[in-house]
Amino acid sequence: MKISYPLVIAWTTRNWKVLVVTEVICLLLATTYLALAPRIYEANFSVRLPKMQITSPVDPLRQDWKLMLSGLEYMRGMQNPMTFSNAFIQDCMGEDSNTNRRKFVNSSQISLLNNADVLNFSLKIEGRENAIRCASLLQARVLDDLNGAYDAQLLKDKSSPSPAIAYENPIVSAAIRESDGFIQPRINKIISIALIAGIFLALFAVSLRAKYRA
Repeated sequence: MKISYPLVIAWTTRNWKVLVVTEVICLLLATTYLALAPRIYEANFSVRLPKMQITSPVDPLRQDWKLMLSGLEYMRGMQNPMTFSNAFIQDCMGEDSNTNRRKFVNSSQISLLNNADVLNFSLKIEGRENAIRCASLLQARVLDDLNGAYDAQLLKDKSSPSPAIAYENPIVSAAIRESDGFIQPRINKIISIALIAGIFLALFAVSLRAKYRA
């Protein structure tokens, strides 16, 4: 069947009541969902990994910067829900449970920036204050981990015959920033889906009515 503008106008003229009813129903459902859905906010920050400067094994006259720990390995460790303490999960999620641990890990994303020597963290948590609090707790936890690796390397180099030439301790390269508003649910997307669903529901209702009238 070829769809044309006159056919669409004719169909709408004949079935506008059905279309209005289905659109109103879908919009009411969308409004109810938007009213009940939790508001998800996003918080981001970045931390620079600790580094040390060593003599290049290829060219003794050149100095290279080397990470004290692998950013990829650290990221994998952060994806394990059991690496977080009971107090951390309780302070961030309100209660320490396996569900909340998995929920926190799933809500956090970690990526490598600046030639893989900067860790960027993104948290998507329900509630504006919760997002900031969890990001602050996570930032403190990450700095503790990286400072521990930094101190361990310094202690190791004290007894090494060829210690590093210079060191860079971990620092916050980008402070915590929160999204201007909630990022989920997406109002425009939900309303658009409701409008499209209303059209398809009207088509189904009209075809069903024609079938049983025939």
